[in-house]
Amino acid sequence: QLLVPRCSRHCCPDRLCLLQPAATQPHKRAAMPRRATTALLAFTLAPGVEPFVAPTARRKPLLRVAAGPAELWSGYLAALEADPLPVKMATAACVIGAGDATAQLIENERKKLPDAARVARWAFFGLVLQAPWNHVWQNLLEGALPATASPWTAVTFEKVALDQGLQAPAFTALVFIFFAVLEGSGFRGGVAACEKDLGPTILKNWLVFVPATFINLGFVPLELRVLFINVVFFFWVIFLSLLINNDD
Repeated sequence: QLLVPRCSRHCCPDRLCLLQPAATQPHKRAAMPRRATTALLAFTLAPGVEPFVAPTARRKPLLRVAAGPAELWSGYLAALEADPLPVKMATAACVIGAGDATAQLIENERKKLPDAARVARWAFFGLVLQAPWNHVWQNLLEGALPATASPWTAVTFEKVALDQGLQAPAFTALVFIFFAVLEGSGFRGGVAACEKDLGPTILKNWLVFVPATFINLGFVPLELRVLFINVVFFFWVIFLSLLINNDD
């Protein structure tokens, strides 16, 4: 082999290298000292350390599961402000479904579990009919007759008269038809149920909802009126559920 003069690099102990073109000379990377490598691994594996995550991309803290009543109420109001109709629909489904479950417990004297299909029908009613109907009606009524500073005005009493004189009979009749169709009796079955029970039901409705409507329209903010109706409707649906599902 051909030897060249002593190499100025320190790649060979004897400083003698074979002739190789510069492009074919192997490129050697400087090895990281062992102490630095060990320190980097220790830092990387330390609990709670995320060295490769940018500060702005760090994971958000987990939501607290145990929230107090004030926090739950604040969260509900925020959701209601962001998506009013979907939140009202979900609330009505839960409240009215619970009302029918309570009615079944009363009806069965707690001897057996509530019929899940029947609870689902009432929850579906709250979801697709009760909440949307009242959401639209309350907004129309408030737009036509805006609330006054004092609830003891002719405007409030006029709104109560419109609500209970027009809206309540129409909605109650719609409830009978809705459940007749849903349960297989059809529209004619709903009309027959209205002819039999609508009058007595409206009279009982007024005993409950005339004072409740005055409180709702006079003292409750517009965005919470459907929720107030849901709370009252929880007890009213117990009566309606027992009436509609009475085999006698």
